[in-house]
Amino acid sequence: MSDLLLEWKLPVSPEAVFPAFDQPALIRRWFGAPPGCHRTHAPDPGALGQPYRVMLRDALGRAFAQVGCLVEAEPPRSLALEMDWEGGPLPSGRTRAELTFHPTDDGGTRVQVRQGPFVEDAARDAHRAYWEVCLGRLSRVVAGEAVPCFEEFWEESRGYVGPLGAAAYAVLAGLREAGAPPEAVSQVEDVLYTHLTRLREDTAAVLGAVLQSRVEGGAS
Repeated sequence: MSDLLLEWKLPVSPEAVFPAFDQPALIRRWFGAPPGCHRTHAPDPGALGQPYRVMLRDALGRAFAQVGCLVEAEPPRSLALEMDWEGGPLPSGRTRAELTFHPTDDGGTRVQVRQGPFVEDAARDAHRAYWEVCLGRLSRVVAGEAVPCFEEFWEESRGYVGPLGAAAYAVLAGLREAGAPPEAVSQVEDVLYTHLTRLREDTAAVLGAVLQSRVEGGAS
């Protein structure tokens, strides 16, 4: 058994950090998605003690979920949650994650993460990579950066929630993450919307199945 211990520096005070933990428009930009994965849906933050479920897609477009419960919250000093995974790249096993927020002399915040217990070191190390990615996005969010949000692309997919929708919005998310000019992203988005909406339902189903098969390595 072992615990994960991690520290991260944020550029704003603890009081300025906590809105990113309770405002859905901010949470969806940083929380829940492991490296290479995208968040597609989660309900508004639940009340203390209420279960939550974050729906995600892995790098191959396959669905999985993070499930858990917020068990303690003392804004802006600390919070604790219990979490587990249903599918996806991170090992399953319910753990408790405690986050504490300490003001720094330069007006920022030092975040301490303690999570465990982990039965295997590999699971602990996978969660370290998970938190480093999430906290890296959180740093950008609290600094006021317009962090791309795959969940919003997904919600705006006009009904293309299968493989075609996943592919279209992975492209858009990738372009925005890579820093493509907004006008270029807009042009690609217009093309995708225009042509996807012209597809017959049976044609879209066949193309989606072929795409899914190729992505998962099931076709040569």
